[in-house]
Amino acid sequence: MRTLNIIKTLFLATAAVLLLNSCGGNKKNTPGGGSTTTESLTVTPATLTLAPNASGSVNVVSNVAWTATATSGYTVTPSNGSGNATVTVKAGSSASGGTLTIKGKSKTATVTLAASSAAAEISLSTDKVELSYEASKSATFNIICNGSWTIELPSPKPAWLQSVTPTSGSGDKTVTVNTSRNNVKLKEQTYLTIKSGSKSKYLTIVKEASPNDAPTKPTGLKPSGSNVSTITEFSWSASTDANGDALKYKALISKDNTTWIEIGETSAVKLLNKEEMDKNTTYYYKVVVDDGFEGGKVESDVITFTTGATKEYWADGEVKLYEVNADGSITEVNATTRPFKIIYTGDGYTQDLYRYGGQFDKEIDGGIKALFQVEPYRAYYHYFAVFKVAAYSNEAGMSSGSTEWDKATVKVDTKFKCSWAGGNSTGIGCNTNTVVDYAARCFPELSTASTLEIGTKLTWSPISIIINTDKYAGTNIWTSGISGVGSYGGYRMISISQTPARHPTSSSYGDAWNTLRHEFGGHGIGLLGDEYVYNSTTAYPQSNENNFRAWQGRGAYSNIYLPEWDTVLSAWKAGEIDKTPNISGANWNTFAVLPEYVSASIQLYSGAATYGLGIYRSEKGSCMINNIPHFNTVSRWKIYCRIKETAGETPTVEDFLSRDTDKTDIYTSAPNTKSHDHRRCEGPILMDEFHSKPYKLR
Repeated sequence: MRTLNIIKTLFLATAAVLLLNSCGGNKKNTPGGGSTTTESLTVTPATLTLAPNASGSVNVVSNVAWTATATSGYTVTPSNGSGNATVTVKAGSSASGGTLTIKGKSKTATVTLAASSAAAEISLSTDKVELSYEASKSATFNIICNGSWTIELPSPKPAWLQSVTPTSGSGDKTVTVNTSRNNVKLKEQTYLTIKSGSKSKYLTIVKEASPNDAPTKPTGLKPSGSNVSTITEFSWSASTDANGDALKYKALISKDNTTWIEIGETSAVKLLNKEEMDKNTTYYYKVVVDDGFEGGKVESDVITFTTGATKEYWADGEVKLYEVNADGSITEVNATTRPFKIIYTGDGYTQDLYRYGGQFDKEIDGGIKALFQVEPYRAYYHYFAVFKVAAYSNEAGMSSGSTEWDKATVKVDTKFKCSWAGGNSTGIGCNTNTVVDYAARCFPELSTASTLEIGTKLTWSPISIIINTDKYAGTNIWTSGISGVGSYGGYRMISISQTPARHPTSSSYGDAWNTLRHEFGGHGIGLLGDEYVYNSTTAYPQSNENNFRAWQGRGAYSNIYLPEWDTVLSAWKAGEIDKTPNISGANWNTFAVLPEYVSASIQLYSGAATYGLGIYRSEKGSCMINNIPHFNTVSRWKIYCRIKETAGETPTVEDFLSRDTDKTDIYTSAPNTKSHDHRRCEGPILMDEFHSKPYKLR
């Protein structure tokens, strides 16, 4: 009994302690004697209706960590979190309703996901907002929608579009667009795309242009005063622009200060008038500067000047006539009865190079003098009248990459569109129609002439184009196909060569004037063929014979001897390697037997017209081989005949002998054979009415 009473006493005591500890409210015992807050978890809204591919938001309020899951067909972002958050639910294209479950530690909340068969209706309070160019400018617009929506920003986003808030939501909402300064002096705009399900709306945002600071007024205008050249340089002091804009200037002149004529537009501070002004006339003159933006045009003050009776520059297309004197000097003349008219012009010379006595004059005069420094031109100078024709090019230099300008890889905007083949070739092409047009200006009677009349005149008036470039190149173009134009078949000779000032003097073929003598004096005036050789062991092809003899019948290639073809031996009769050639068939045999030309060593030398065998030249050296300043005897004779026939005179050997002072071949060494990779001057090229493209004569 005693033991039982003791156990009973202990049990009651323990119960009393438990009752004592449970007093004091709703707190629970913890091992450390502390307590925790009761879990809280709520989710709104209770129902979320989404159209296919639409998104909506759910707000979670919780004091514990949680996870979010949804029925298949929906995606949830984020899928877990802690505390308060916004969960985005997106319906797939085939979502048909379900449940979003948010689960805490012990509590769970659900949102019913209802499916809508159509996208929510959406509209905007405006479709455009406009803001000034300044920084910190904002605009608002309202989205009216019965579902969820998102806003897509433009890509790329303009630098001045700072933010759009918010970019997603559901129901009606006010959206704020924040912008910074627009530094561009053009009005700019972009747009936002607002989507709800499959429906989209667009909001245009316009940012006004930054204001433009106009440039300063042009000053220092020239010319001024009196006796101004009728073609002169117009200049002014440069304007300044606070915005650093690129400036363009227009110079304008007027006779009455009312009707203005534009001289030209330039980004420089000077230009020349292409059209000659009236002599002894008072002009008004002003310059307009323009930075290219609104409010960016500023006019200078108007000044006046009076022209005199002269001009400082050649006009485009202007023609001057010269005579070459016995001492090689050149004299400008008003009229001449000299029978042989030749024409010099230039390509790649810009307007500023046409000052009288300037680069064009110096280089063209150099080309004229070069021709009359060699025989027989020096002896027959008194037969020649020389025309110089100005031709303004928009750019200096020459195109390259093809002899056809439209196919050139480097295009230069020149008057005659001269274009170099490039590489090791010396071939050049040009726009022959433009060349002939400028050449015809030398003869006022041709202003209303027919093609036949122009062709006839230019048959006897070869044209030389000197190109403003440093390339070693030269070509002669023979234009034929004009029926009824004289015994020479109707040629227009256009000789093209590089300028001397920039041509390297170290060239093994001599300087530019030797090139000009070869192309213009040899091919163009003398109708001579090339005498150089590409390969000393290659025979002249029999297939070329008919063409070669046809040109000889027209007076060309008379400095070259091609024997008859032996069909039995399949070789040129005087050209078999194991036989001595017979000089009696060559047209220079007359000079070979004259005692006056013994020292010239006139023989049959194997190799001419680029081939090494079966075709012959008369002397070892000549301008038609390697551009030396010496034409061999038969070449001088043929040039002499051309001069005499042009003058309507009969050439004779006796007359030729009386004036020929170059009877000795001072160039005794034979020329080196060159490969195609080291070509001498190309030519001649034939271009006629039957060929749209030039082709090489062989």
